[in-house]
Order: sequence, then C-alpha cells, then structure tokens
Amino acid sequence: MARYTGPRLRIIRRLGTELPGLTTKTMTRRPYAPGMHGQGKRISKTSEYGVRLKEKQKLRFHYGLSERGLRMIFDRAQRMPGDTGRNMLVLLESRLDSLVWRAGLTRTIPAARQLIGHGHVNLNGHRAKSPGQRLGAGDTFQVRERARNREDLRVTVNAPLLDRPSNLKGDLDNLSFTLENVPGNEQVPFPVDIQKVIEYFAQ
Repeated sequence: MARYTGPRLRIIRRLGTELPGLTTKTMTRRPYAPGMHGQGKRISKTSEYGVRLKEKQKLRFHYGLSERGLRMIFDRAQRMPGDTGRNMLVLLESRLDSLVWRAGLTRTIPAARQLIGHGHVNLNGHRAKSPGQRLGAGDTFQVRERARNREDLRVTVNAPLLDRPSNLKGDLDNLSFTLENVPGNEQVPFPVDIQKVIEYFAQ
C-alpha cells in the first residue's frame, strides 16, 4: 500500500486521535468519525483485530509510511536485542524526517520529508540522501546555507508546535541540531499501544 496523500483531517477523525506529525489540524470542531452518519453513529464494540489495526494505523499515518515501510521497521526491530515494541518506536523516532520535524524546522513530517527531498538538509556535513535515514548519538543535521534565510523556516523554528526534545541540542542561528542520545519511546507525541501493533504484525 502506497503512502497516504488524501485528506488528513479525515484520518485523525477516523482514528479518534490527533496525530501532530500528519497535520496541524485538530478534531475540536468535529470530534466524531467522518461521513454523513459519523456524528450519530452508534458506538459498537471493536474486534480485537480492529483494535490492533487502529494502533498500527496511528504509527503509519503519523510517520507517513507505507504499509511495507512500517513492516520493514517491525522486522528490523524484531532482530534487535531487547523489547521489540520499544525498538520499533526508537527506530521511528530516529528517522531524519521525524527529527527535522521535532526540531521545529517544519510543521509536519510530510513537510520535513519535502524539505529533505529538495536537498535543503545536510546530515553530518553532507547532503542528506533520504528522509528515512536513521540518526545515532552525535549525528548533526543542518539546513543548507542557501535555504537558511527562508522566512517560513525562521517563523516555524522560533515557534515550534511541540516542545523540542531535550536530546536535540540546537543552534537556531545556523539551523543546526545535534542528537545527543537516541530517542526513547517516551518521545512519541500521541497515545499508542505498541503491544497491539506488535500483535498485529505477529498474527
């Protein structure tokens, strides 16, 4: 399944959870499911499969991944030592596009992916090759000089939508950020039952 490019507010209303990486919009005005029957729809018991699917979809849409991409991250997390669920969240939070967004350089993860794809971000002094590159402790990313004075970047970085994680140390003048240590699962900015995600892929 390809990466989602449709209406973003519809997704968070369907999942019942605001996903800040997907969109800056909220469900405040319409806190119910989409569709003509969404507001008056009776709440029925969700199957165990439905619960697992919903938790998996939260990760997929927040981080902007295809079904295959998320499956590959799960497979890699399984091969790593330690807890698979925590490993999976660490891998997701260590992605360059996620960190560019968490640094406050863009308002959403899709916008971060676009910034990287257009060649405006360096990783450890070299042009970043992919939004999905994973960073480790000590890695540094920086907006390239030709884009550093863009007004939209300056406005966003000086007023980030979320608190900047403590493990990201930044030089706001040069739009440069260093990852001091690997992100933990506590940095995920929305509620998710990672065990249900593991059960979904393991079934």
